[in-house]
Formats: sequence, C-alpha cells, structure tokens
Amino acid sequence: MTCFARVRHTVSPLAAAVIGAAAFLVCVSLARADNAADGARIWKEKAGCPDCHGWAGDGFSSAFHAEGAAPSLRKTQLTRDQIRETIQCGRPGTPMPHFDRFAYSGDKRCYGLTAEDLGDQKPNRSPVTLQPYEIDAVADYVASEIKGSGRVTQEECNDYFGPGRAACGSYPVTASGSSAR
Repeated sequence: MTCFARVRHTVSPLAAAVIGAAAFLVCVSLARADNAADGARIWKEKAGCPDCHGWAGDGFSSAFHAEGAAPSLRKTQLTRDQIRETIQCGRPGTPMPHFDRFAYSGDKRCYGLTAEDLGDQKPNRSPVTLQPYEIDAVADYVASEIKGSGRVTQEECNDYFGPGRAACGSYPVTASGSSAR
C-alpha cells in the first residue's frame, strides 16, 4: 500500500475535501501570479497602457507627461472582473479604447450594449488587439500589482526601469515616505 493510499484511508471525506480545496486555491493563486507577470509584460510592451495610465498606473501619463490623462489605477475601486471588462470593452464616452476586436459587433458582449446603442459614445478600438487570455493577464496584473498599492516607490521604479535610473530617486524609498507624486 502506498503512502497516499494509507493517508486516503485515514483521512475523513471532509478533511479530504478541505485539503483538496486548499490545494486548488494554491494552484489558482500560482496561476494568477504567473498571469500577472505576463500581464506586466503586455501592459508595458504590447498594449501601451503606460501611454495613458503611466508606467506605475498612477495616472501620470508616459506619453503626455501630465496627471489626469487617465485615472490612477492604484486608486481604482473596480473589481478584477470590472477591470477585465474595461480592458475588453473600453469605457463609453471616454478615451479608454476597447482591446477586443469584436467589442460592440452586435452580440452585446460589452456592457450588454451594441455600437448602435452607444452612438457617438462608443469607445474607439485600440490599434492593438488583445486575445482573451492577454486581457485576463493584464486584468490580473492591474488587480494584484497596481490596485491599492499606494504611492509609487523607488523600488517599483527600479524594478520597472532597471536599477540606477536617476529619475527613480525622485520617489520615496517606501510608500509612506514623502514625494512630489
């Protein structure tokens, strides 16, 4: 009899269910962490998110060098699923584009609306199309790494741009430190 078989016979069905659920949650957490790492790469290299939201998701646009080009995702109250829908469908009536090439194509996949329903409020299509798994990855990255992360720190700047970047010195060492941002 193997060790597993012995354990299986000595563990109650409830305990086995709890152990199984815990193992499942660990696997889901690890998958989300891997997905978030992919999301960081897509955020930075493919989707162009820093152009509007800033490299740190703080609303300080990388392209326009001004606060307010897009909301700070560090302060967002959106859930992970709402973040995902926003990436997929854009934000009607705002500059936030949709990354799903089939958004508003008639099947009401976005906010239950079609292009006709929205009229001139329909978001523009991003020049970059993201696949559903890429949208998931960016949503996981924003929800787990950016949302609620407080003030931008030197460590985050160095992680993003690489160590020794002079501009990173303008950020506090810790999120509780003082900074111009």
